[in-house]
Amino acid sequence: MKPAPRRRAFANALGLLGFFAAEWGLFSVCAGRHYAWTYPRWFDQLQYLQEAYASYDAMRAGSFLAGARHALANVSPQGSLHGFLALCAFRVAGPSRNAALAVNLLAFLALQASMFLAVRRASGSSPLAWAAVGLLCALRAPWSGDSGSAFDFRLDWMGACAFGVALCAAVAGNGFRTARWAVLFGVAVGVALLARHLTAAYFILVYAGLLAWLLCGPGRLGRCGRLALSGACALAVSGWAFWRSWHEIYGYYWMGHFTGPERALRESHMGLLSSAGWLCSELLVHQLGLAAALLAAAAGAALLAAGLAAQRGHAPSAAPPLPGSGAWAPVLAFLAAPAAVLLVHPEKAGQPLNIMIPALAWVIVLAWMRLARGAPRGAVAATCAAVVCVGAALFAAAQLRNPYGPAEATEYRSVNALGDYLYFRSEEAGLSQPRVAVNWMLDGVSAATLEILGRERHGRPLHFVATLPTGLFAADPGDVMKRLAESDYVCLVTRAPENWPFDRQMAAMLPGMRMWCDTNLRRDADLENEHFAAAIYERGDLGRPPGTAGVDLPAMLAASSRGRAYAAPVPPAAPVLSGGIVLWTTRAELLYTPKAAYSPISYGADGLPGGLEMDGARGEIRGWFPKAGDYSAGIRAVNAAGSSAARIAFRVTDDGWNAEVRAPAKAAAGIPAEVTFSAFDTEGTLDFVDVSDLTTGKAIERLAAGEGEKRNWQGAFGLAVRGAGPHVIVLRFVRFDPRASAGYTFMDRSCTIEVSP
Repeated sequence: MKPAPRRRAFANALGLLGFFAAEWGLFSVCAGRHYAWTYPRWFDQLQYLQEAYASYDAMRAGSFLAGARHALANVSPQGSLHGFLALCAFRVAGPSRNAALAVNLLAFLALQASMFLAVRRASGSSPLAWAAVGLLCALRAPWSGDSGSAFDFRLDWMGACAFGVALCAAVAGNGFRTARWAVLFGVAVGVALLARHLTAAYFILVYAGLLAWLLCGPGRLGRCGRLALSGACALAVSGWAFWRSWHEIYGYYWMGHFTGPERALRESHMGLLSSAGWLCSELLVHQLGLAAALLAAAAGAALLAAGLAAQRGHAPSAAPPLPGSGAWAPVLAFLAAPAAVLLVHPEKAGQPLNIMIPALAWVIVLAWMRLARGAPRGAVAATCAAVVCVGAALFAAAQLRNPYGPAEATEYRSVNALGDYLYFRSEEAGLSQPRVAVNWMLDGVSAATLEILGRERHGRPLHFVATLPTGLFAADPGDVMKRLAESDYVCLVTRAPENWPFDRQMAAMLPGMRMWCDTNLRRDADLENEHFAAAIYERGDLGRPPGTAGVDLPAMLAASSRGRAYAAPVPPAAPVLSGGIVLWTTRAELLYTPKAAYSPISYGADGLPGGLEMDGARGEIRGWFPKAGDYSAGIRAVNAAGSSAARIAFRVTDDGWNAEVRAPAKAAAGIPAEVTFSAFDTEGTLDFVDVSDLTTGKAIERLAAGEGEKRNWQGAFGLAVRGAGPHVIVLRFVRFDPRASAGYTFMDRSCTIEVSP
């Protein structure tokens, strides 16, 4: 490369890096202030965030490779890369919604860089390549804040960007004239398939269109062979994921969207003509956007006018090489393939149309390239510079605008307050798996929403179990009431849109459910928002820590409207820290987190045994014990309201699994006495504990181990025994063991309680 072109290439690279850095900084700040603090709206985002955070937990428990293995081994019908990409972001920036959303921006930057290089290669013009970057900034869909946008952690935008990168590789390959570009195209296709499995339907049609085009041109044999080579590369990159999850893909897409009962819920009942009208309207208004369309038209008009003026004045033109079929054929194939699939699809949702944005942008750029042939170089450069400036301004305006009205902001704040309350109450009551019933398919209030909110706002995962809803369809009324009775918390929705059959059934059952809740549960408060209203209940026997007033939902709802929306939750009191006895072994690494209320909390420890260390941010104590014996340490917990301290004892054995039970020697009949237990299993297969009264021969209850308690389980429960005299209480610790004939092995531990009348 000659010195002058080398300097221009270096200047372009430096300019792109600066441009990308500015986009990154603005997106990160605005995403945190406008979007990352709200509950994860739209149901799909919940699934993908849960999968990403689960991979992060696997990484923390083992290594980055363990997390990556967990992410890529996840059998998801929609895609295979989102969890892994989020894991990489979490590894660098820590787990948060902002870090997850950064994956969307990275995908956008990859699309911008690919389009810059491909346009520069196809046109020979750096200004036109910069104009392509500016056009992408001006798009409406990624910065709208709507479902499927870059502020929504789901696969639509990632898949669209990966699809666009593959298109850029196809254009840059100039009609499959070299094996190198064919391989690059195949790898890009494979990555797009992994990012969004649905693109397989599009790529089948894209390859068919490219094959037909190549068969009609010169050198067809070699070029078709290189097209086949790209397909083999794509299969090598993505085939493992489709082989592993084809059952789930078939069930989710074919059964769920075409032949299953859910088709009736998704069916748009549009004919072909109305579908075409819908598609064109959505593309121009909601995907491209009127501002980007006007920018494209204005730039085209400026180039046309400059070309006509040059012809009259005989001024020298830019005269870049005319892009031939090597650019137009791939662009039209990538535009027509998803259009054909989405036209016949029964569901007409706007989010999948993101996939057509890159091809639509290429159509505009190719038109600019054609118009620029007759225009002077200075006019082309000035027009392209204006496109970049306007595109950057539109990008900045989209980031900086406040996306919510007062009513929406109030709703998001109140849902955050509800999530904080249920998280604090669960910590107070010592619930490791709080059970939540919501009698509606509600976007903002669900067990999954509460779990994500708790993790993101409080820094520690707490697994909320959904007892209701049971699905989109109506359920057995008796089963609904049974699930209601088994719940720790009930969010009784009294007003909301009835979108699904389950919602309509719940609306009909509402009077009876309200009467049952008022009779059997304790009412905490009412939520009144623009889009829904709900009454919040909890079990009457949920305990509170001694010496504290505990959290108050009405007060938290009232306070939610004050201060910054993206501020961290305010704990109601200093941490309530539990000490106790931890049972463990020398055979495996300890991973233990002391129970504490009122997160977020930072931790410290004094006198930890050698080989152990504490994570100050999460409170996890991990390490190896050199030998069996009894150890102890002091632990401290600090939050925004104060600090507390406790001591913790470690009882270490050489066993593979073991359990202990502790109970008071005496108790009064009918008055709950606290029974505590510790258990561990180095294989992580602890499943449940059956509690029985051997004296009366009655089973009392079954306690299930939570996801984080299958290796190390410290628990407590209230035991009320009736009948005076000594009672032998047996706790049977059961673990899953496929090597055993029954599939389980168990260990019994007993205690005797003298019950007075």
